[in-house]
Amino acid sequence: MYKYRDTNSVNISLHDCRAEHIQFEHGILSFSFSDGFWILPGHPQNESEDCVRTDASQVDFQIIDEDFDGITIYVFKKNWNGKTIREEWKLKNFLDEVNHGRFQVEFIDEYKSYQSRLFTCWLWFDVKPYHYECEIILCSENTTYCWDELIYERVW
Repeated sequence: MYKYRDTNSVNISLHDCRAEHIQFEHGILSFSFSDGFWILPGHPQNESEDCVRTDASQVDFQIIDEDFDGITIYVFKKNWNGKTIREEWKLKNFLDEVNHGRFQVEFIDEYKSYQSRLFTCWLWFDVKPYHYECEIILCSENTTYCWDELIYERVW
């Protein structure tokens, strides 16, 4: 489907990239980025000295526990008295919200450990308060980054 498939994340970044579609099938959680993600200098496909954007792309996470137990999603909201509360969201509800265009998921930071990934994210939407903070925790050790072309005019 895609021209390039890379399982090494060393020279790839999702920072400031927004996913508009998410899918979970056969134990693989896929995020689709219509605006691509970043390929850093030093990547074998990047012929420049710059960090450049891909075209439309996808990232696939092989979830270790093919049940939803391998995926945890926390959304942070302010309650009526201004205190921040953490809500755990079911994967299906999260997928539905993103796939129906109610919000986009912007990836900010990624923390890796053995068979685990923690992403800090922002959920962006069109009404107040316009965004929520979010954490996505995945039990995964295999990730595949997929794209077709690099857009050398889109430099970080």
